[in-house]
Amino acid sequence: MTGIATVEYELVPPDGGWGWMIVLGAALSNMTGQCLVAIFSILFGDKMLSLGFNTTSAAVIMNTMMAVMQFSGLGFGLVAPSGFIAVKTYFLKARGRAVGMYMSGGNMGQMAMPHVVRFLLENYGFTGTMMVLGAAAMHGPAGSLLFHPLEWHAERRPVASEFKPLKGEPDGSTDCATVDVDRTKLRQPRHFTSVTSLANSELGDVNEAVPVHYSKRRPTTSEEDTSSVRQKPEPVWRRVIAFMDLDLLRNHVYLNVMFGSACTITAAINFSLLLPLYLQRHLRLSMSDTALCLTMMAAGDLVARLTLPSFTDRLKVKPRLTFFIGTVFCSLTRSVIATSSGMVALCIWNVLSGFSRGAAMINTNLCVAEVCPEHKLPAGIGFNMVSCGILLLTVGPAIGYVRDETGDYPLCIHLLTVLMLVAMMSWLIEGVVHWCRRKR
Repeated sequence: MTGIATVEYELVPPDGGWGWMIVLGAALSNMTGQCLVAIFSILFGDKMLSLGFNTTSAAVIMNTMMAVMQFSGLGFGLVAPSGFIAVKTYFLKARGRAVGMYMSGGNMGQMAMPHVVRFLLENYGFTGTMMVLGAAAMHGPAGSLLFHPLEWHAERRPVASEFKPLKGEPDGSTDCATVDVDRTKLRQPRHFTSVTSLANSELGDVNEAVPVHYSKRRPTTSEEDTSSVRQKPEPVWRRVIAFMDLDLLRNHVYLNVMFGSACTITAAINFSLLLPLYLQRHLRLSMSDTALCLTMMAAGDLVARLTLPSFTDRLKVKPRLTFFIGTVFCSLTRSVIATSSGMVALCIWNVLSGFSRGAAMINTNLCVAEVCPEHKLPAGIGFNMVSCGILLLTVGPAIGYVRDETGDYPLCIHLLTVLMLVAMMSWLIEGVVHWCRRKR
């Protein structure tokens, strides 16, 4: 009896269709969960003053909350990476635009929440405001109900056969059993390497580069046969490295990306904490004017997330380049805000700062995906979040301490600018080094 041919299929993301519902669900969760970062100082500012807390205490509270989210699967720390991976799984060509629309949900919340919180505080007080915000956060689980497995909506495309009949061999005369045996021989596993590093996996699997018959150049003895059977078990530390994908930390490019994104996220969170305090306590703006400035920044961020991905996808601009340009301009515009006092100038520079921040933040996880193999992407994003948590617990309280010791809000904002520029300088040095190597 002849063998029955089996056809292998691969799942092709729909690049649309139900994928846009995935984007909607992730954006809804992002809208109700991430807005607390922008309104932290407005919501807790008067409360902390009544309790006698200074800026250092506020920075410790804020950065500890964000660090816990980065370190664990607690709260919004579970929502952010899962939403990105779900959106990324459903899109290929329109991935940048889809990620931008997903992340714009947070910006829509940041645009509305300052005015909502101001209204709630004036009418219901701190306790009533917290209860309303808690109820709004319950819309996040409703958005997650739209998440479906990819198998339900993906196109099943047959995998092209890699095996062709030999020259001079008739197509139909070959016995099926013989063909199956030959294919089994061709598909034998290839060894000689155990754990492939990230740098090698970007160029291709090293295991595929070494043919099996290389080990058959000399006959094997019986002693070698028994030794191959009695192989020592792999050490525990190697199994831990393979299980947790710790070999990612051996790649300098990934480490540089992780450092740059961690510095940018840390600076963004602490700037969100300092900006309302700077506007209210240093410039003596009212709460409504402060909310307007925050809304203008969120509006610029939203415009960047909705428009830039279409251009970068069409022009095939790499995420790291967009992140680099956005981070540099974001750091400079924040320093300009720290030297401005007029309401019109503040609104204009907040829009520009928000636009450049959106250009950077939209590419944070895409930068990790650019230098990380597909099967190691969850671990890569996880390590990136851990590095952000470490910086949040160190840089954030230090910035608050500087503010309490000097009483200077603009100085703290300039220090965050320096942090971002140092990170981008390391990216620039890496790019120059790689360019010099290619020239050689």
